Amino acid sequence: MTGAPGILTYFFPMHPNPRLFIFAVACAALSSAAQTATPFTPAASTPTQAAAAPAATPPASTAAATPPAADKPSAPWPRPADGPPIFTEDFESGEINPKIWLVRSSGPATATIVQDKVAHGKNALKIHYPANTNRAYAFIGTLLPAAVKDHLYGRVYVYVSSLPQPHSVLLLAGSSGFPAANWLEIGTYHDAFQPSVQRQAATTNRGEKVAFEGPIPFNRWFCLEWEFLDQPDRIVEWVDGKLAVNQAFNMNGTESGLIGGFAELDLGFRTFAQAATITQDLDIYYDDLAVGDKPIGPLAPGAAPASAATSAAK
Repeated sequence: MTGAPGILTYFFPMHPNPRLFIFAVACAALSSAAQTATPFTPAASTPTQAAAAPAATPPASTAAATPPAADKPSAPWPRPADGPPIFTEDFESGEINPKIWLVRSSGPATATIVQDKVAHGKNALKIHYPANTNRAYAFIGTLLPAAVKDHLYGRVYVYVSSLPQPHSVLLLAGSSGFPAANWLEIGTYHDAFQPSVQRQAATTNRGEKVAFEGPIPFNRWFCLEWEFLDQPDRIVEWVDGKLAVNQAFNMNGTESGLIGGFAELDLGFRTFAQAATITQDLDIYYDDLAVGDKPIGPLAPGAAPASAATSAAK
């Protein structure tokens, strides 16, 4: 189902002249290749859709006006041994299950299941953002279990051919209570990752902190893994098993509990680029998403999706 344009709409200033709309979705996932996991069913089958709220007054942006240096080595970060995911999603059911997922979209952007480009199995999630489009978005989301409230690991395979140069959004996890919420985000900016923290729910210390680190692979599937921490707040990313992003966040002397716990997670696409600069359609593909309380790791080469393997065994 599709939410009203004002619901969970997310805009925050990342560079000069953006508007602030708050968006977020509750997103999680449920089945992944070659890894068995018990599907997570939220207490409410999908995130509650709140009434639309007026756009908030944007805080002063902390984003840099110049492209970041994407080749700066990340500071070392210890990674525990991989463990089983709590839930996974490989999209092999052929649909966006409305009992698990809530589709949030505005404008002509869409989220669909396709077969023409996949990382594994037969299906993948495609986010389509048409050329000459302004302020549209499409995300899917659900609720997160309490086991990952303060410390969340995730993995998803991603395919992008090109991205607009201004700030765009890929995925985020944050507190409940949207459209006013707090979250950690994996975004992009000038072909680099833009990890950031957003505080829009707080009555004090509201605003954003952003960083730029790690080049984004194009025109191929890559395995994106992440670690989100709220105690203290940090975003770590690995691309194809190699550390690509390691950023801690401090807002006005506060560096822990900025989110208030991860209750929701979503993935999709949103961009700040103006319509005139988007001269061709943008398609972002996701496959084999997994979430857990430990690192999950990539799929074994040639592994069949978990749901497909289960079906074949019946």
